[in-house]
Amino acid sequence: MPLGTCINVEAFERIRNVYAKLNSMFYKYEDEVLGSLMATLSRENYLLVGPPGTAKTTLVYALSKFLNAKWFYRQLTKFTDLEEILGPINIAKLLDGKVERIYTNSIVESEFALLDEIFNASSAILNTLLSILNERVVYDGDKVVPVKTWTVFGATNRIPDEEELQALYDRFPLRVFTEWVSPDETEPLIIKGWELRAELERIEPVATMDDVQTANKVIIQYVHDHIRDISKVISPIISNYVEHIPISNRTRVKVPMYVMTYLILNGIDITTAEINPVILRVGTIKVLKYLVNNKDQLNDYSSFATVHMPEDLLRLSELLSEAKALINNEVYNEARERIRNAKELLSQLRSKWDAVTLRLYSNEISEMEDLLKRLEEALEQGRR
Repeated sequence: MPLGTCINVEAFERIRNVYAKLNSMFYKYEDEVLGSLMATLSRENYLLVGPPGTAKTTLVYALSKFLNAKWFYRQLTKFTDLEEILGPINIAKLLDGKVERIYTNSIVESEFALLDEIFNASSAILNTLLSILNERVVYDGDKVVPVKTWTVFGATNRIPDEEELQALYDRFPLRVFTEWVSPDETEPLIIKGWELRAELERIEPVATMDDVQTANKVIIQYVHDHIRDISKVISPIISNYVEHIPISNRTRVKVPMYVMTYLILNGIDITTAEINPVILRVGTIKVLKYLVNNKDQLNDYSSFATVHMPEDLLRLSELLSEAKALINNEVYNEARERIRNAKELLSQLRSKWDAVTLRLYSNEISEMEDLLKRLEEALEQGRR
């Protein structure tokens, strides 16, 4: 194996280790974790939308620790001034008649930046953020200052409807909508929450920003070299999707890059494997979840993703839905038959599918297994 390829593989493995550790630390946070790493590998901005107390800040903090990245955090209000973002004016220089800032410990010197309640900022801050988000520079007086920030994370509990905020919102192409967990999940949440508190104190870096930059270069080069083949597979899916959920031209162009980051995080080495149309289609469908404009569109996405599931998985879902309806109507013999057929299909699916496809659909399969178990328990109770 050439040295360069070996370095790439090792960088990918370390980043996947970060992905695995974050998933193990947070309770029911798979979408948020995956999106944060997709944004990091793509060098894209990432917006976490949800109420306070949903671990948005903690996730970015833990990610920065695992990557040994310098991070910057501010909660923004109408009264936040530029000095809190860019750093204070250098008084010594000012006495000499020069206006210069001290950028140390500001967003300019950070690798990750988390801006909480980002849409509450003043117009001055918002204008400054637009150049940071889009160009990674700050226009400070007559100077153009490069910003080291690799990924900007925004956190908010609302989607802006003000016209003047739409440009800023569009600069966060990757989005996740997080919620409090359901009441019946309180016990595992409490246990996991206390485990998380202890783990945060013990986090040690397992990868570096050099690994992130290496992966990013590989992804960009791969997409550039294979864009015609990739586009031929994923464009029809995106075209069908945008008929229901609009996606800007800017974001559509970036979808191939997002798909590659998704595949890498799920253990697929794009540098050695040939382009597999099936895997590309799966990756595209998965990534589209992060491109919705608002929470209401998630239902449209779910319908779209269901229609595009593999035939075996779609049939399994139908069998479980039928069994649930039959149990609710106390038609137990037919429900038992549907459950038996579902178990047989699940077994066949596991033996027929390749390891990669099983891994990419592991969440859906796990959810169906849980539902199958609950239906069996409900059937047993109904027979008593």
